[in-house]
Amino acid sequence: MDVRRAGERYPGGDPEAGIDTRHAFSFGPHYDPDNLRFGAVIACNEERLAPGAGFGEHPHSHTEIVTWVVEGELTHRDSAGHESRVRPGDVQHLSAAAGVRHVERNDGAEPLTFVQMWLSPREPGGAPAYTLVTGVADSTPYAVPAAGAVLHAHRLAAGEGTAVP
Repeated sequence: MDVRRAGERYPGGDPEAGIDTRHAFSFGPHYDPDNLRFGAVIACNEERLAPGAGFGEHPHSHTEIVTWVVEGELTHRDSAGHESRVRPGDVQHLSAAAGVRHVERNDGAEPLTFVQMWLSPREPGGAPAYTLVTGVADSTPYAVPAAGAVLHAHRLAAGEGTAVP
């Protein structure tokens, strides 16, 4: 396993629009053929959105998108009619399936930080699905059966470590 420190990740986003992004894998203009994925995981992004900033409506397909909010509140709306506010301690899972459009914004007054992972499903297609699990305890694994994966998120204090499952 290759450990990449925060400063070694690919920068992205649009700082003038209040969007600061760090990508763990190749993403957008940052192409690295030796760093495309890890198993089913094709993206692991840390997003920081200033108040009022966000991503306008955009499409996804054939992707399982799992989001953890670190601080602030994420507003989600999608073309399947789901609308929610995702807070720290929540896990949001959008199965894009054959296609869905969605919006992600910081409609709050405080800065927003979230981590988002994209996974390739085992089988493409199907109907989009949305799940919001509230009050998830730290270090609780989250299963993504469509991708044959289990994700683990841990909040570590400075200098603290954890075992890799």
